[in-house]
Amino acid sequence: MSTVQQRRGFLSLITRCLMSVLGLSLAVPALAYFCGPLWRKPGEEAVGGSLRDVGAIKDLPVGEWRLLSLETVTANGWEKSGARRHSIWVRREAAGDQAISVFSPICPHLGCPINWNEEQAHFLCPCHGGIFNGQGQLLSGPPPRGMDALEFEVRAGRLFVRWQDFKVGVRERVPVKV
Repeated sequence: MSTVQQRRGFLSLITRCLMSVLGLSLAVPALAYFCGPLWRKPGEEAVGGSLRDVGAIKDLPVGEWRLLSLETVTANGWEKSGARRHSIWVRREAAGDQAISVFSPICPHLGCPINWNEEQAHFLCPCHGGIFNGQGQLLSGPPPRGMDALEFEVRAGRLFVRWQDFKVGVRERVPVKV
């Protein structure tokens, strides 16, 4: 075998090795992207539906409604999209961790933001005059149901809330799948 043939063989081998490395460097992330949701552990939740920390319970004054911020990240199974910020109404009834109410501030009529009226001690939807009592129950107006309660947990003195969108304009409380 001549020197030229040895060089060509060596360069051919090096080229194949480099192409294999490049191919693998592209294939591995693509495979992980498509198979990632399959590797999720049983019981592990999607990012968008998980409980999110909104703060310490001790920071909530007893008997007062507070509008807090809740940040969520949506996921479609493969990729996480940008964070969305939601508001939630929270009230602690007593000094313990158990007597807590958490409501969505979205009116079940047409989706307007609901505000707490401290002077009259009720929630008010400014769009069409829906009025809700301090427990979120409908008192008057066009909304078809009361305010939507949100699922929450208290862990180590901190409040964790799961954001959920609900259909507006219907009597039943129907969660919207994202």
